Amino acid sequence: MIRDLSSDEGGLIFTTDAVLALIVVFILTASIATYFALPSYMGSDHQHLETMAADALDIMREDGTLYSAAAMYSRNNTAGAENLIKQDLNSILPPGVGYEFQIGTYPAIRNDSGILVARDTASRAIVISGPEEGWLGRAWYKQEEVTLEDQEINSTTTVWNFHNWLTNFWNQLYSRPYWGYQTSPRNISFSVPSTNIHWGKFLMGSCNRVNRSSYGANVVINNVPHIVGNDSFTFLNLRPGTTRERMYNYQGNITSLTGGANNFYVRFTNMTTTGYSDYDLPWFSIIANYTTTIKVPKGIITRTYQFNDAAGLAVPSQTRLDLNRTMGYGRIYDLNTGTVTNLNTRRVIAWSSMVRQNHIYSDGLPFVIDNVNGRGADGCAVSVTQDIPIPAGSRILDAYTIVNPYGGVDNALVEVWNGTAWNVAFCSFNYGGVTYSTVSDGYGNVPGIIYVRDYLRAGQTNKVRVTIWDNVPGQDYDLVGLVDSYTTVSYTSLPIQWNNYPFNSYQNSTNVSAPVRQFTIGPDAKKVLLFVGAGLDTKSVKVEVKNSTSAWTQLYSGPVPFSLDIGAIDAAGSRIFATGSPGNYSTRPGTYNIRVTVNSGQGWESGDSNAEIYSGTRVAVIYPKFLANMWATQYSNDAYTAQALAKQELIDMLRQSGYTIDERLIKTEALYTGDIPNSLPVRLTLWRS
Repeated sequence: MIRDLSSDEGGLIFTTDAVLALIVVFILTASIATYFALPSYMGSDHQHLETMAADALDIMREDGTLYSAAAMYSRNNTAGAENLIKQDLNSILPPGVGYEFQIGTYPAIRNDSGILVARDTASRAIVISGPEEGWLGRAWYKQEEVTLEDQEINSTTTVWNFHNWLTNFWNQLYSRPYWGYQTSPRNISFSVPSTNIHWGKFLMGSCNRVNRSSYGANVVINNVPHIVGNDSFTFLNLRPGTTRERMYNYQGNITSLTGGANNFYVRFTNMTTTGYSDYDLPWFSIIANYTTTIKVPKGIITRTYQFNDAAGLAVPSQTRLDLNRTMGYGRIYDLNTGTVTNLNTRRVIAWSSMVRQNHIYSDGLPFVIDNVNGRGADGCAVSVTQDIPIPAGSRILDAYTIVNPYGGVDNALVEVWNGTAWNVAFCSFNYGGVTYSTVSDGYGNVPGIIYVRDYLRAGQTNKVRVTIWDNVPGQDYDLVGLVDSYTTVSYTSLPIQWNNYPFNSYQNSTNVSAPVRQFTIGPDAKKVLLFVGAGLDTKSVKVEVKNSTSAWTQLYSGPVPFSLDIGAIDAAGSRIFATGSPGNYSTRPGTYNIRVTVNSGQGWESGDSNAEIYSGTRVAVIYPKFLANMWATQYSNDAYTAQALAKQELIDMLRQSGYTIDERLIKTEALYTGDIPNSLPVRLTLWRS
């Protein structure tokens, strides 16, 4: 225990505001650890650095670092003050950021000399003040490393999606009854990223062009038949603008999914007419629920926020919907019961009034987007919104949104409300100066996993809004739907550092895409993970890494995984950035490149021949060795009371995080506050190292 009780020692004087700010003093904002990894579309480096500097100063003021350091400086304990400041800044700022810090007229502190050659620097300054005589109690936890533990992640993802009309690749299903391939079976391969599979289901559309019943189907998955009679399909509606084309849908359970590589084919049956072009397959999706396990520092809280399922059809003017000549503005399809009801209210909103705007159409009911992206064509859409509350004082480590579409879905939009504004996290086509696709309208560019962590804020009820739609250049409005979609957020009040390096979302013009992302490993990194968010028609991926002197080295090639411990893989083989054993490896600080090659299906298999990768593909570098920097402060007129209050505050925070503590490892001290100037300027300058 360290105590500083001399009555003649200088210290900090507190105003009432400062005292209140220190009541719950350990506040770590969510924005700091990953600002440097923000995609380029979030703004310039200068803006990133400026925001980072502002948040760092805010953290240091709130957690008591600035006040404690000022008190130490006043007693000529320069080494103690500098060590305290360096500890806090090193736990807050991500690797690759240089800093210069100065409080009052005391000597500046730098972590390197890069400011002399930095191409861009950003500074923020604040003034701390306060003057009331008393004692500042500090308590800190001295265990050097957070224990790693297994965290189970339950996921529901679309593992295969066909979003086009099979007619566009061949027609005459009557005489060519196999999808995959025409007159004989030909398997389509897909991946399930876990062996711990809980359930699977498929959703299949059907269109009869001559006013008759649906076809039947034998959906053969891993050589196990799933037989669907033509009377098992749910009638949806007459296709808008026609009087003879009947639309149907079917949901079926799958009992034969396996971890890793899978395959399927479909044989169409029960066709009651001989017309070569009487039947169409307009959509087909396979969705799986499974569990994966990763090792993360203990004390990380993970929450999943489920969107409501939504599906339906909307048109801008009344149309005939069924054989009874029922008129309406569309259909509402209940995914849980399979029932269909009429949409009797016109629901139309202009694209310009929808994007980044508060609107009433994100209630799960179908609607029409007028003049999508200013191109003149409409969209038949559904949209859902979910609140994402993040507790104040939390550090948000990771967050992603999983979109599971089905039906005639061509495009998607993912937006995040951070408490003050809506921001676009993903759009199928190029939007807001961001290149999302080489295809002008982003056709088929519908994400599975979108990284949204950088848009969320702690202490706010954030919102995530997902909108999907069918492009309607003519009158071919189709059913669209979202099923089992959700947002998952991981956060903690512990000072664990978790830096993410997301890939840019991008749809290529070919069925292969191989983007490269740079990531940085700093000292004491314990885990290096790769999460994968590829297109919904991805057949395989390949992962390679390199440093400044090595060639590209392959770490993985095979079915699409949910995540890879690339540090363990590297330690077992190439040792580009990790050494030791796969189960207990060490990392080598430095800057590295990672390349993820995505191979997608052919056009007749998936609906297009474009490979996609999304920001859900991200490298996560995790640093658990930061509990030594976790502290709490409290203020009292009595030194011993100040220490006791600070200790109890720290215990409460650790327990609230789910962390089992050894109270013997908690150290405390008390610093006398007095004769410090009424105001002290504090400046922090940041740059790229």
